[in-house]
Amino acid sequence: MFQGRKVRRMNEISESGPEPGISPAEGGGEVPRWWESSEEHRFALEVLQLRIRRDILKFIGERVRSAEEVAEEFGIPERQAAFHLAMLEKGLVIEPVTGGYRSTPTGQLYLERVEGPSSG
Repeated sequence: MFQGRKVRRMNEISESGPEPGISPAEGGGEVPRWWESSEEHRFALEVLQLRIRRDILKFIGERVRSAEEVAEEFGIPERQAAFHLAMLEKGLVIEPVTGGYRSTPTGQLYLERVEGPSSG
């Protein structure tokens, strides 16, 4: 699908700048990735059409969650959880970190602006 696609770094967005509230990773981490084209944006929205993926993104929130935790929370096989996590990663709304996955600034922005404030 988007194997080998070019990913623009947020600090390369020069004309309009990144969305307010999105900043590069802190603590020497990698600069967050951003959608480079409308095709990538459309792909991310397609990834998020499935309720379970939106629910997984909400479950991850600002924490680090493993595929095992996702599988347990949603009552699905770990292999299926890993597939959904991989799709969310390709949509640039989560990223792998030590111990599992966390939301990217793009994922957090989606949760804030589209899904609304969290209940917990």
